[in-house]
Amino acid sequence: MNTRPPILIALANQAIAATLAFGLAWIVGQTGISVPLPVIVAGQGAIAAALGPRFGLAPWWVPVQLVLPAALAAAMLLALPSWLYLAVFALLLLVFWNAGGERIPLYLTNYHTWKTLAELLPETNGGNFIDVGSGLGGTLIFLADRRPDMQFDGIESAPLPFLITKLRLVGSPANVRYGNFWRVDFSPYQVVYCFLSPAPMAALYEKAEAEMRPGSIFVSNSFAVPGVPADEVIRIDDARETELFVWRM
Repeated sequence: MNTRPPILIALANQAIAATLAFGLAWIVGQTGISVPLPVIVAGQGAIAAALGPRFGLAPWWVPVQLVLPAALAAAMLLALPSWLYLAVFALLLLVFWNAGGERIPLYLTNYHTWKTLAELLPETNGGNFIDVGSGLGGTLIFLADRRPDMQFDGIESAPLPFLITKLRLVGSPANVRYGNFWRVDFSPYQVVYCFLSPAPMAALYEKAEAEMRPGSIFVSNSFAVPGVPADEVIRIDDARETELFVWRM
């Protein structure tokens, strides 16, 4: 797996795509045919989208690579104020804080999956659940409402999603912490749930296996652990055909 930050790979990918697109336009121009700038920009996006997966970018980067050149060109043509670029960048950084270094974008668990997670909770009263990378807190709110006898915790390191969750949990027994989930001790939890990306799964499973107690379960939304078959795979009846991978410790 490529260990370079995805944002650097994406920028390098765009540079290569721009070189190819403008280079091809120049070659065509030598024949007397002028290639319109919108066509060149669209070509750059298409080339970047095609090359991205070959350079190790996750699938969610493909549409970003496709539209980025056109978005930048439109912004330049509209002569938008410089502070707006900084504001948009800051907002994206606060939301997708983990996408660059940890290779973990923001994924949100849907309602159908919440209901299935509720069925996986311990039948006995009490117990602790943690959502590793809790996003906007929807999972915590839903489960805490369904199971008031349990403690529901979240850990989130992207600043804006953490702040939104903190505000949403006002008055709720659920709790969210700001920080790095690698530093969280999993031993108090009967259920550890995550919806991250393929990148951390092998190391995260090793952590769960080392720290979680016998009888507890580790649940991953959509992403399997390489080389470790799940004890159970639950297929959710939703639009994206979600799968929950369940390992029993």
